[in-house]
Amino acid sequence: MTQTTSFLLNRWYVAALSSEVSDTPLARTIAGQKVVLYRDSKGDIIALEDRCAHRQAPLSLGEVVGDNIQCGYHGLTFDREGTCVRVPSQKLIPPDACVRPYPAAEKQGFVHLWTGHRTPTSEETPFDFPFAAMDGLNARYAALSGKFDYRLLIDNLMDLTHLGFTHKNTIGTGGVAESGTAKTERQGDRVIVTREMENIAPAPTHVEVTGYSGNVDRWQIIEFIPPCFISLQVGNAKHGTGGFNADDKDKLINRRTLHIATPEAENTTHYFWVSTYPSDSMTPDQEQTIYDRTLEVLDEDVRMIEGQQTRYDPDFSMIDINEDAGQLSMRATLERLIAEERASAS
Repeated sequence: MTQTTSFLLNRWYVAALSSEVSDTPLARTIAGQKVVLYRDSKGDIIALEDRCAHRQAPLSLGEVVGDNIQCGYHGLTFDREGTCVRVPSQKLIPPDACVRPYPAAEKQGFVHLWTGHRTPTSEETPFDFPFAAMDGLNARYAALSGKFDYRLLIDNLMDLTHLGFTHKNTIGTGGVAESGTAKTERQGDRVIVTREMENIAPAPTHVEVTGYSGNVDRWQIIEFIPPCFISLQVGNAKHGTGGFNADDKDKLINRRTLHIATPEAENTTHYFWVSTYPSDSMTPDQEQTIYDRTLEVLDEDVRMIEGQQTRYDPDFSMIDINEDAGQLSMRATLERLIAEERASAS
């Protein structure tokens, strides 16, 4: 398979939320590869190429029979390894009647898929976000999609100064862009942006949830982990109480969030999200409010980036500003890793 210009292949990608996969076939395209996902009789995840070996019909239009999947066109049936085990119209099964199986793993509410053509090593494991399964934390999930290059979504998340403009009625407020101090650093292939904002007005959603309308000290710690994971630690505390290092009693919002920009194709993206909160920090009503407002925020981002994609011209000479440091480091890291993977495959 030819390496695309923008995807790493020898990586684990999130292909679905665990809740999306059942004993009904689910079609997904991940990094340009068409895959069908389903659960066998034990509940294990099976992932196969979504193309019957007979006449290339989508296996996702078939049905799960026991632990196997049956093509909805002529009934050929394939097991979890992609081997054809039944041809209804004849006893002899052609020896090359098989489809590609994909390594798949279920972890912390997500279904991960290995898209490379080699087997992952023991050190190459699905992304770990322990907070999603940690005692004392509540986790809420979402799955969206967008008609844009996955890197544009990562750009968006690496620079949160857009909050005061794109999300001014929810999690944005004046001072996020104007009053913040930012630091960008690299740790191996990871890019970390730390932003701190002191003595600014709280965001409308934060006031709605906490009831506190006084000024706050706010923090955003953004970490990019290849190929497409963005881990955020965000929150605020009453102004003057220590910001990120404030006592729990003075922290108003404190959450860890994972955003996942899984490439579907060159200009379409699967957007997965999970956010965690201390279980005793909010009432169920408060938690539901911030979840609902966050979905509004995600939709606002999708709408903005889709608009950006319709205008995007790679030959256009864009300007860069100081807050682009995280984006530029992320892009440079991805370009280097893709070039290294292409070189090792040649």
